[in-house]
Amino acid sequence: MINKEDIRGVAELRINEIGGYLVDVKVSRNNDITIYFDILEGVTLDHCLDLTKYIEERFDRDVEDYQLTVCSAGLDAPFLVPQQYQKNIGKEVKVLLKNGKREKGKIISYQESLVLETTKRQKGTRNKYLKERVLINKDEIKETKLKINFK
Repeated sequence: MINKEDIRGVAELRINEIGGYLVDVKVSRNNDITIYFDILEGVTLDHCLDLTKYIEERFDRDVEDYQLTVCSAGLDAPFLVPQQYQKNIGKEVKVLLKNGKREKGKIISYQESLVLETTKRQKGTRNKYLKERVLINKDEIKETKLKINFK
């Protein structure tokens, strides 16, 4: 069976060379390998093909039989690495906290904590909304996903 850390090391090296960042690597018991990565400007098919070729040149299929899938992290997937927060500054996200509470808003910054700009209805009114900034410590976050708007 192929070692996940070996794949991670090789993939991360090439992904960094092309200006991206590794999001996740999954290796199943059947040697089905999936590599998720992203690039600030967006992942193209050429990026995926380049990384696939790079991996296949370093892991011989005659020695280890494996299935390889290389793809972007996906719009609906939860954020797994800090770079995903950085890439999405200015975009709306949905955050599930470990205490079960939910927040949604636009990412203002992500350093030691996540800062969101939220819009909440002013108490006692129907049509008045207030923008406020919410500070969320990293260790309070269970899951963050990009909020996809279809307009």
